Amino acid sequence: MNSHTGTLGALRDTSRQDWILESGFGSEPELKRDLKNRLNQLLLNIDGADEEKALLINVPGRIEVLGKHTDYAGGVSLTCASSKSFLCVVRAHDQPSLVVRDAIRGTAIAILYDNPNPVAGHSWSRYVATVVSRLLRHFPRPERGVEIVMASNLPGASGMSSSSALVISIALGVLAMTGFPPELSFTRERFAGFAGALESGADFEHLKGDSGVGTKGGSQDHTAILCAKQNDLGLYSYFPVISESSIALPKDLAFVVASSGVKASKTGNAKKKYNLASERATHIVQLWNSVNESSHRTMGEMIGGSDFSRDRLREILSFQPDSMILWNRFLQFDRETNIVIPSAMEAVRSSNWASFGQFVDESQRMAGEWLGNQVEETQFLARSARESGAVGASSFGAGFGGAVWALIPQSDVETFTSVWKKAFAKKYPGRMGTATFFTDHPSRGVFIYGTVLPGW
Repeated sequence: MNSHTGTLGALRDTSRQDWILESGFGSEPELKRDLKNRLNQLLLNIDGADEEKALLINVPGRIEVLGKHTDYAGGVSLTCASSKSFLCVVRAHDQPSLVVRDAIRGTAIAILYDNPNPVAGHSWSRYVATVVSRLLRHFPRPERGVEIVMASNLPGASGMSSSSALVISIALGVLAMTGFPPELSFTRERFAGFAGALESGADFEHLKGDSGVGTKGGSQDHTAILCAKQNDLGLYSYFPVISESSIALPKDLAFVVASSGVKASKTGNAKKKYNLASERATHIVQLWNSVNESSHRTMGEMIGGSDFSRDRLREILSFQPDSMILWNRFLQFDRETNIVIPSAMEAVRSSNWASFGQFVDESQRMAGEWLGNQVEETQFLARSARESGAVGASSFGAGFGGAVWALIPQSDVETFTSVWKKAFAKKYPGRMGTATFFTDHPSRGVFIYGTVLPGW
């Protein structure tokens, strides 16, 4: 791998900062101002000489426009990156460990190469330790340690994929600083599949998996975070990750995102509920395979098989104790992947916003009735956004809490946000201490200053 690193001196230079941030993120004043403020906060937390080599990595969150629990089931999803992100400064140090410091919260952890376990009292360290442990199992131990100092404005446990952004920040920081193994000449799409496997514990090509962080998800979030293009909504399929198409979101429209204040946690009972949607998708395929002597991996492959029949599948499922739950899980996946997403994309292309809103409404209805991953707050936010004039509105992410996006004419954002927020505050006053409302736009995926990665 050919690589070069920048210096902390370059990152501290005001004119150089302007050039780096504009080339990586565009010239939108408010976004650039936020990034500069976070970068300078990072630099205040770093000791050492200016000439020391360093990397700057920006890892955004993501908005799932459509594609609820479709990626790991072999479907497609329509996504974009958020303007909210983890901004990280990465450099080497002499101890055999990964040190991660949060400049916003003033906390730090150290994961030892000899004993890569989570740190007591820091629940997020489970993600860091999982990544380090698997990298060490697959690849040669780095000769030097790595320090990552990060500053995030991405709401945690909000459904915007802060956990996947953290996984990618750690994996990229370690590999970009210590050197990608020769066999890992990663494109962004391939790295998205690898990052998804790090989090879920799945196998990746010839690299055997493990338990991951305990959630049985896919690589949709990682793909949006790594591969998104500025102003575009991207359609991706998975197994492996493939860019199918993209469509520009009109510049006179914007997302308003409401984080409900109900944490979309992937621990405890919430993790069990999240995994149940995945397990049901797998169980459906296993039942079909056992009866038809086939070997499909996912519902997407099953539907694409030459012998597939929806009537036959319903008959097979009818013998199961939870037959209607399984059938509804199949219906949600089938319609979301094969009807809702392509129809909504066509509506965007033709500027038929009434049709777009109707298909998004159907996705939201199926999530509540068939997928079963909604809470009262997210259902209310989607419904009240439409009643307040949103072109479309949908919850997104794993569910069982989290966030809702609403698509709004840019000129109406301020008024709409005020009305939407007041309606939610009236209905759920106890959530307003943790709920957040903000404007967002489709942003570019991961940006790295200070290194050249093959295929990037």
